[in-house]
Amino acid sequence: MNKRNVVGTALSLTLLGSLLPMQGAAAEEVMKVIDASGDEMRVGGINKLANQQQLIIFNDQFSYYTETNPASTEVVLEKVGINTYTVAEKRGGNSPIPENGLVLSTGKDTTEAVTSFLRQLEIGERVMFEEPVVKQEERTANAVDPTRSSNPDGAPFDGFRGPDQLIVYTPAFGESTKTNVYGYEITVEDGYVTKLGGGNSSIPDNGFVVSGHGVSSAFLSGNSIIGAKVDVTDGVVTIMQDVDSYAFQSEKAIEKAEQSISKARAEWIDVPLDLADEALRSARTYLDQANAESDPVIALDAVRQATQLAYDAYYYSIDSGVAEQRAVWHRPKESTLTGVETVLDRMEKAGFNAVYLETTFWGYPIYPSAVQEQYGLPAQHPNFKNGDFGEHGTDILAAYIAKAKERGMTVHAWTDGFMVGEASLGVPSQFKQYPEWAAVQRTNTTGQPAPDTSSRYYWLDMMQPEVQDYMLALYEEMESTYDIKGLNIDYMRLPHHGFDKAYGFSEPTRALYKQVSGIDPIDLKKDTPEWEAFQAWIRERENEFVAKLHDISKQNDAKFMLTATPEPGAEEVYISDWKEDIDAVIPQAYGHDFNSIQKTVQASKKLMPEGTMYFTGIYSFYHHLNEGAVVDDVLSAKFGTSGVNMFAFGQASAPSVDALGKGPWRETAVNPGEEPLLAIEALLKDTRREMNSLYMPQGAMDKKAGRALAKEIQRLEKAARKQSLNLEDVQRIEQSLDVMKTNDQLEPVLYDRLQSRTADMKQWLQYAIERQGL
Repeated sequence: MNKRNVVGTALSLTLLGSLLPMQGAAAEEVMKVIDASGDEMRVGGINKLANQQQLIIFNDQFSYYTETNPASTEVVLEKVGINTYTVAEKRGGNSPIPENGLVLSTGKDTTEAVTSFLRQLEIGERVMFEEPVVKQEERTANAVDPTRSSNPDGAPFDGFRGPDQLIVYTPAFGESTKTNVYGYEITVEDGYVTKLGGGNSSIPDNGFVVSGHGVSSAFLSGNSIIGAKVDVTDGVVTIMQDVDSYAFQSEKAIEKAEQSISKARAEWIDVPLDLADEALRSARTYLDQANAESDPVIALDAVRQATQLAYDAYYYSIDSGVAEQRAVWHRPKESTLTGVETVLDRMEKAGFNAVYLETTFWGYPIYPSAVQEQYGLPAQHPNFKNGDFGEHGTDILAAYIAKAKERGMTVHAWTDGFMVGEASLGVPSQFKQYPEWAAVQRTNTTGQPAPDTSSRYYWLDMMQPEVQDYMLALYEEMESTYDIKGLNIDYMRLPHHGFDKAYGFSEPTRALYKQVSGIDPIDLKKDTPEWEAFQAWIRERENEFVAKLHDISKQNDAKFMLTATPEPGAEEVYISDWKEDIDAVIPQAYGHDFNSIQKTVQASKKLMPEGTMYFTGIYSFYHHLNEGAVVDDVLSAKFGTSGVNMFAFGQASAPSVDALGKGPWRETAVNPGEEPLLAIEALLKDTRREMNSLYMPQGAMDKKAGRALAKEIQRLEKAARKQSLNLEDVQRIEQSLDVMKTNDQLEPVLYDRLQSRTADMKQWLQYAIERQGL
């Protein structure tokens, strides 16, 4: 019997549920929770935010919190054995998910049976789980290999995939699905899922791709794992997880780790191969134990440990840079200093070196603001005005900055700009005090502030000089009062709407435009030169504000970073208006594969001049990707840029944090956006160390030529430290590498690697000269 069949035999008993008599479990193929008295409740799903009318399990792969409605009923469980837990806490929604633990959850409007089951559980009581032998779900596809005519509902969209549709793509369709990033796809080869997520997926010759949008996306993401079996018959897509699936997943994880470790050795990549080898050996050992184990519960546990150890082996084999931005957006919710420290400890474990802290949202600053008081507005966001942040009082921003610094991290102020509220929260405080400050759509004839008809957000009218002065004063206060390293400007343009819903129709703005043009914009007609001129005037006012913000920021600190985060579309194009004012661009890449992420980055790069710093914004946490997918996203996003920004830490999970800290962010890194010369020094120093400890001793670089290059690099390290480095110095490194390549004095893979590093150093030096006045 081969390995897979032996492991599968053991797993089948575990999945069926050996904790209870097998006859009972076989009667109904569903996952169940059983309390100490033998009462049981079926589980309606795992990590599903729609927790109404059923019992949902949340594990630590979802996030640090369940993110459920506060009115939910939840029970926190701590693991004490295989498939065995004790009740640790009973509470409302948004419960903390313990690492290696679970939360049982149900919504506020759920059935009495579910809530009664949860309420009768007692603190300290033991509960157990049983799983069915096979987990199977099916859904009818809207089309197989769609065309405009065969799937008219999808005709206007990429890949002919429409809203909420489920589409199957076979090799007959072409090389890829041609879909956009707003969905979820699984790649199936020889009947097994081999890849999860992404858009425009390659279609394998030996399989197909199933693609979903909306509810169909949730169907795919909620029921697929690497190794799941997928069948398409008569247009019905069936996804099944059985005993082979778990074995397949473990074997693939070991195979991926083996390949990555071999690549690291062959290409002289400086990684902790001892840790990688040890984890890989342990993974094989656990899989062998599962193969030989007669107890199905122990066998399943061994397979899962084998898979995790294989993941770890892969993470250890990934190169970790020493100079890059590793940033994360975070909306603070903490009310105590301990809460702040807990969040920062988790960020530090992942390897983050910059926190983009949401410093204004819903129209309030998170810190006590003197500017707000001067304008007669609430001084601080109500969520924090009664906070206890130790020596910092109620000032959560000061607490974050101080505690981040202790952990080697910096803080950037992420601001919501001119978006100051949401309809469900009521009228923003600014409009209660200054109703004339409200941005007004053409459709709003009430004479009162109103939210956007599409997004339901309230907007300040940035065309008004008084509004600009208020916002500039608020931002200058942040920079002058706090040790923040930059300002991440979000919502710095009014929403992009067509004629009917366009903005620019407040009384003050109409009067301003009439002064400069002689025209009241309310009288303008659609698709006329006059209308286009009015739109251009609005764009000029937006650009004018960013230019003022840039000037104020740089007057206070030449190194202060002004960053923008354009979304694909109009924002991405308009970012070029700010090419003289923005230090770094963070294009928002919504996809989860290399091609879609890089497509977004490269499109954005074409719009800005040299000397602009680029980081890639990715949504791995927000989309609750598994730990392996998060690592792959980071590797795709950092390629060709100076780092990564992740959205958002509120959705981060413990396994993902652990994976980043073991893998691509294992070593500490200098942020080139904040300190470009120190980043160059760190990269030079690390390169010289690798040459002396790895490349030359292992014969990948000629020793005589290598020693000469190392001496030159050491000289440049000192120049970078003294802020006296110039482009000619870096170019000499390039020239030395060219000579070594010509003379066969270093391996080609090293030549490419070191030339890539010199390209980074040149770009960072150019940035320091043009953006920081070096």
